[in-house]
Amino acid sequence: MRKGSKIGALLLASALILAFAGCSGGGSDTTSAPAADSSAASTDTAASTAEESTESAAEDSAASTEDEKSDDAGTAADSENVKDYLYFDNSETKWEKVCVYWWNDNYDLITNKLTGDPYPANTEDGKQDLGTSWPGVEMEKVGDSDIYRAVMPVGATKIIFNTGIKDEDVRKGTEAYQTDDMHFNEAANAGQVYKIDMSQEAVKGRGVEKTKFRYPAGNWSDYTA
Repeated sequence: MRKGSKIGALLLASALILAFAGCSGGGSDTTSAPAADSSAASTDTAASTAEESTESAAEDSAASTEDEKSDDAGTAADSENVKDYLYFDNSETKWEKVCVYWWNDNYDLITNKLTGDPYPANTEDGKQDLGTSWPGVEMEKVGDSDIYRAVMPVGATKIIFNTGIKDEDVRKGTEAYQTDDMHFNEAANAGQVYKIDMSQEAVKGRGVEKTKFRYPAGNWSDYTA
């Protein structure tokens, strides 16, 4: 072989060695780092997605629980409230105060349906003292409506709705209004509203009750909130 050819061959071999060294060394540095970054980014994305999914599931579960509670509360209110009360429609009478007075034929104990406690004016022996219990229990206004309510009186068989004026005030000349003595049925009238028939004039009392007026008629109907 010629001397020039040997030198050329040596130069070619050296060039190939240097080129190979450059791919394996430099190439490893430039390709492996981005791969590591890509893997880390992928891990972060997966973790973030999992966290968001967990939070979303927790929020959905909490919302579902609140909805269930709301539904349960609504169901309980619907099934409980109306039948536990009796009602009076004050839309036409416009009384400043609405009271309800009740008793039974034997003047026996009358109790609050919700608490089981005796209503006021029951004496120690369980009898009602009608003389001190008038004008009865003041009724509660239902929201902004003209409807008033009282908890059902367990054991009552007679009832009077009135304006809450005591007899001594009537004797002094204060005007008072009420219904006539009416029969009351605990089972039939539970959850019902009474409305006075204003087309029939109230009847004026006599003597010391000349300022007490009694409405002779009215109607019970089912109460709907």
